[in-house]
Order: sequence, then C-alpha cells, then structure tokens
Amino acid sequence: MNSPEESVKRAVLSAHGKPLPLAASLRARYNSSVATVSQSTRLKVLFFGRLKDLIGRAEDSVNSADAATIEQLFALYAARNPELARYRPSLVASRNQEFVAWDTPLHPGDEVAFLPPVSGG
Repeated sequence: MNSPEESVKRAVLSAHGKPLPLAASLRARYNSSVATVSQSTRLKVLFFGRLKDLIGRAEDSVNSADAATIEQLFALYAARNPELARYRPSLVASRNQEFVAWDTPLHPGDEVAFLPPVSGG
C-alpha cells in the first residue's frame, strides 16, 4: 500500500513525470464563460431646470451603444419626449463636467449633462 504522500505525488504528476500546473490553469479558466457586466458601459445623463421636470427625474442611465455623440443622446430623449426638442437651441451640454460641442463623441462611463439657460441675479 502506498503512503498518502506517494498518492499525492502520483496525483500531481503527469504521464511524463512532470508536475501538472494545477492552480494556474484553474485560475485561468475560473469564470471564463461568465460575461462581465459593468456600469462603465453606461452613460450617466443629468437634467437640470425645466428639463428635469419634462423628463421626470434629474438623472438617468443609458447604454453607451445607444448614442455616439451628445446630439444623438439628446435626440434619443427628444424622441421619447417631443416637448424636449423645443429647448434644444438654448441648451448647453457638458461631458464629464466640461462644456462641449454637440458633436462630441461619447465613451462608456461618461457623464453627460443638459443645462438650460439660467436667469436671475
């Protein structure tokens, strides 16, 4: 009968007498078939002033694949709420807290804000 140590040694040796790469291969395949889901594939969209009232909330999140530019993102919301379109000429847009042009490209994880004109003193 073999000792426990010999049984373990035999179990970890391949037919060629070399150790099998146990831990490395297991880690490499661990959860390999599980799709990763990340918030970074989303765009955070903020609405201020009257826009917030029209949309019904101050913040939303959309898939970044749904819009390539700020203009396309706004069009997505205007299609859902046509009254929003009348504010477009007077709006300012920002991406990641910097004012940007309407043709600015969007990237996963961006934060976009639509800001109406502000009045007051």
